[in-house]
Amino acid sequence: MKILQLIKEIISPTQQYQDAVEKIKQQGGKFLGSGDYGAAFLVGNKVVKVTTDSEELEDAQKIKGVTTKYFVHIYDVQVINEKLGIITMERLYPYTADPNDVSLEKIQQEADDLDIYPDIEGSQGMVRLSNIMQDRKGNIKVIDV
Repeated sequence: MKILQLIKEIISPTQQYQDAVEKIKQQGGKFLGSGDYGAAFLVGNKVVKVTTDSEELEDAQKIKGVTTKYFVHIYDVQVINEKLGIITMERLYPYTADPNDVSLEKIQQEADDLDIYPDIEGSQGMVRLSNIMQDRKGNIKVIDV
């Protein structure tokens, strides 16, 4: 039964999810994009992400307010329920440097030090570039904690 419920939530989001998205839109949120577990919006100079990934919520809570080298700065985490929350983070920009400059080993080492499990590895050990962005100075930042 849990698998069926999960499939239903992916196909048609819960009312709580829809309410969270609507609240962000009412605050002037401009849609940036979506993935398997949620959607991101630009609100002022910050990104507000609605997520249904419980692991991402846990990891975001661990690094909230912590300055890191390779991970997006998390300003706030609002947990609505175990599988739904809103993460407010710094605004980043598309990664424009050479993908070979992204060191999975260094990122993974910092993740291990922080006790988080980022979603950075794609197929065949390659970097999942959709989860890599950069700050204004060009520093690599992982957005999917």
